[in-house]
Amino acid sequence: MDTPYPISVDLIRADNVLEIRWQDGATTRHSGEQLRWACPCAECRGEAGQLGRLDRTQTLGSPELVLAEVGLIGQYALMITFQSGHGTGIYTFPRLRDLASS
Repeated sequence: MDTPYPISVDLIRADNVLEIRWQDGATTRHSGEQLRWACPCAECRGEAGQLGRLDRTQTLGSPELVLAEVGLIGQYALMITFQSGHGTGIYTFPRLRDLASS
């Protein structure tokens, strides 16, 4: 089955939560902390055989965990920026749905 497409994406800053309503009727809520630790970018996950930043640390400071902005990337993903300025991770819609069940 294809991953449903989001029909609305709301950044609820007061709760530091990204809420997504999907075309299949589901609603998912992702905390800033969950999304930051799940960042898929090369800096966080590593590349060329090197460990990423998130593999080398146990804690992140508050600005790293606070959601600042969210934007649509094509018709397949969201780019999420955190208060620290980190914003290179592209979160695909299937990945966001998978995170909701983890």
